[in-house]
Amino acid sequence: MKLPMLDMPASLNYIGVFLTLECNLKCSYCINDPLQAGHRETLFPIPVKTERHTMTPEQWIEGLSRIPFSPDLPITLQGGEPMLYWGGKGVGLVLEGVPHYVDLLTNFPMKPDTLARNLNGQQAKLQRNAPYPSIRVSWHADEMNRVWGNGFEELVNRCEALANHGFRVSPDKAESDVGIYMVAHPSNVVTPEMEAVFKGRVPFESKEFLGVDGDLLHGHYLYPYSTDLIARGFSEQTLSCECRTSELLIDPLGFVWGCHYYLYETWTHGGPVAQFYALEAAGFKFADTIDKLFGSRELRPIGHILDPEFRMTDLTVFRSCSEYGRCIGCDTKIKNNRFQSYYDQGVAHTSVEIRNIQMPQHLLAKLSPDERTQPWLIATETVA
Repeated sequence: MKLPMLDMPASLNYIGVFLTLECNLKCSYCINDPLQAGHRETLFPIPVKTERHTMTPEQWIEGLSRIPFSPDLPITLQGGEPMLYWGGKGVGLVLEGVPHYVDLLTNFPMKPDTLARNLNGQQAKLQRNAPYPSIRVSWHADEMNRVWGNGFEELVNRCEALANHGFRVSPDKAESDVGIYMVAHPSNVVTPEMEAVFKGRVPFESKEFLGVDGDLLHGHYLYPYSTDLIARGFSEQTLSCECRTSELLIDPLGFVWGCHYYLYETWTHGGPVAQFYALEAAGFKFADTIDKLFGSRELRPIGHILDPEFRMTDLTVFRSCSEYGRCIGCDTKIKNNRFQSYYDQGVAHTSVEIRNIQMPQHLLAKLSPDERTQPWLIATETVA
């Protein structure tokens, strides 16, 4: 039975598909680590081969085919390292079965010839008219130098070689299908030697580091204490709030999540593998089985992409959360949406919308007068 199409709201800002949380690198800083504490390798070990931790390409095709084609809203394939999915061949297999434009977040783990071959002739789906590259390659200095020796030069060479496989490669990011991005963590620097390598060849940009380094919070956030409440010792316990997402976030097993923290934190405990097998056996009827599968735990998904009853309106519901203060930076940072709301209209966008934050008085007193009057706060006498 063909699954019904999803009615995508115009306000949907992002479709993030985590094909796998496996990774070929062991970076000290990783966005997948909820505490950003350099524990990625132990949090996300490569799973044993006898247990499936991802949906099959056929299942991904079935689920993603529910999403109507849109020329300006691509499906972003990410991870982990998405090019490792299904033995390295999964991205091409999925792309063969769906009509969508796709963005790819990758650390370029394989030679350009191999990457192109694994795309199965689907390069056009990674080429759309956009002000930035569809293939966004991350630079990780310590790990890439460890693996490749002269890591940055190798990475630039790999990106440039995509021109031999039908991709546009230009130093102008609006004219290039591929670009290199570095998180501006305090330990990362752009050296003159790096500039000499990428100048005139491929786009290179630094992206804002989100999180705590030492005792300093980096990034700009709409909601106070959302990412650093625990990390900077403002409180020993998180706060309660209500939250909803403006993004469609799908984990490797097809579960839909309301925020990155819920997704990452669940997978640091091995992921909902047993729940997936039980849901698969029940025909993916999520609403009928959610309480049996997840019990009363708060960290539970909103739905499943293969559930015939899943609707995009499920994302619009405000849900209670008691984990405020451990939010992932990309969810609560102030940023532009795909309609350029911040740059063009001065309207700040965040990936999640939060209300009814239960803020104790001793924390409220540390905020600015403007922050204390924001409608999303509820002052309490509760000691956190």
